[in-house]
Amino acid sequence: MTAPVKLSPADLHAEDLARDIASDMPSPYCPGRSIASCPSQAARELEDDILVLAKQGKDKKQIEMTLVTRFGESKMGSEHQADILLAIVLGTIVALVTILLAARRWYRPSPGQAGSGSALSGVSMGELDRLEDELDKLDEL
Repeated sequence: MTAPVKLSPADLHAEDLARDIASDMPSPYCPGRSIASCPSQAARELEDDILVLAKQGKDKKQIEMTLVTRFGESKMGSEHQADILLAIVLGTIVALVTILLAARRWYRPSPGQAGSGSALSGVSMGELDRLEDELDKLDEL
């Protein structure tokens, strides 16, 4: 049995930093996903590269700039994340408006219904006439 490896505080900090960066940065291999959530083997290798940079003493900003330089602003920059966020927000707004309009149309009675919104909205004019005749007969009694 091998004894567990004890990591130094610097190694623990490097691992935390690498994990944070991999969770925050978009993956150049899986559009719309972070490096950490990308299932690609290349993403795992990129996580290892990030850890090496962190163990070399580079800070978060330096590592992020290294990744942007390596893969380009279009794949790794914050512009890409902002575009994805904007698309999600706009899609959500469009979906909510569509649902609200459909619900409004579904609950609103059609224009041809008599007394829309009243308790007699489904009663035809012929039925109302017969009801009135019957009430008149009752009044005569």
